[in-house]
Amino acid sequence: MVYDLLMKYRWLSESWMRVEQPALLTPETMALFHDAEYIAHLQKANDGVFEPKMIEFNLGTAENPIINGLFDYAALSAGASYRGMELLLNGEVETVFSPSGGMHHAARRHADGFCYINDCGIVIERLMAEGKRVVYIDIDAHHGNGIQDAFYREPRVLKISIHESGETLYPWGGYDKEIGGGKGRGYNVNVPLPPETDDVLYIKTFDAIVPPLVRAFDPDIVVSVIGIDTVAADPLTHLSLTNNGFLDAVTRIRDFGKPLLALGGGGYNMDSLARSWALAWAVLNHIEPQDDYAGAVAGIFLGQQELEGANLRDMRQFTSGPKKTENEDKVGRVIEFLRENIFPVHGIA
Repeated sequence: MVYDLLMKYRWLSESWMRVEQPALLTPETMALFHDAEYIAHLQKANDGVFEPKMIEFNLGTAENPIINGLFDYAALSAGASYRGMELLLNGEVETVFSPSGGMHHAARRHADGFCYINDCGIVIERLMAEGKRVVYIDIDAHHGNGIQDAFYREPRVLKISIHESGETLYPWGGYDKEIGGGKGRGYNVNVPLPPETDDVLYIKTFDAIVPPLVRAFDPDIVVSVIGIDTVAADPLTHLSLTNNGFLDAVTRIRDFGKPLLALGGGGYNMDSLARSWALAWAVLNHIEPQDDYAGAVAGIFLGQQELEGANLRDMRQFTSGPKKTENEDKVGRVIEFLRENIFPVHGIA
């Protein structure tokens, strides 16, 4: 669906753009992040047959089912992200978007949250091996627990996750007090958001925390999970963004001016996902769609997904009344805590 929209709007036709065909990531490369025994059992699961030993690696559960071709799919998805990272390392491109990537829940030794191979972690390990300073920015609605757990004590990676609070959404963590350990204290930044957070509060929060930290850290490269499950239309989450707020965040990530590997992450409303990721690709390439709002009136009444030429951007919506005040108070306390406990580590007054 994303590719079809990109072709329709000719957003893959610029001279600097290319579409890469990924290869399966090898088990050897997966081992940059994952435990070898886990990889071996994931390979066994490729035929779709469950073995009792797999439970030790969280394989065969309701949230990590075993299906035919499982390993091949995970390896291809991770291979796409890894190829994108190589293109950035080689200086061939400045921006890569791998929609199938962003499997940020998988742990080193087990699957989690429908994520089997953590492409984000593999890429970060390779970048650190190359001596690169990495900023990881995760704007998916779900906290990237696999990345936090793996790099919690690592100061070479600044990890920033803006997500729905663990009080109301899986993986039930990612609290602001989790700021890293050891030499990595101050390099793990969580910004949990309450349900019904809208575009205005989201971007206000993003601007208060993310740009100062990125500027102070001055990374060589940015890895960003740009999940679109933050929107009000998503059936699994409880935030109230539109894709306008999402695109505002993507624009800011682009404008850091660093080599950027954007990874898809989550999104469970397929219409919203297709429109938003297509627009994200346009934004990343400084393209403003000419007919972005075409069909807006009809789209309101008849449903955007059913109309040829309907607008790609959502109509904005806003949280109001007591809930707005409550959310502003909650987020304000998070911002204050992070400024007091994270900013000094990075020399930010």
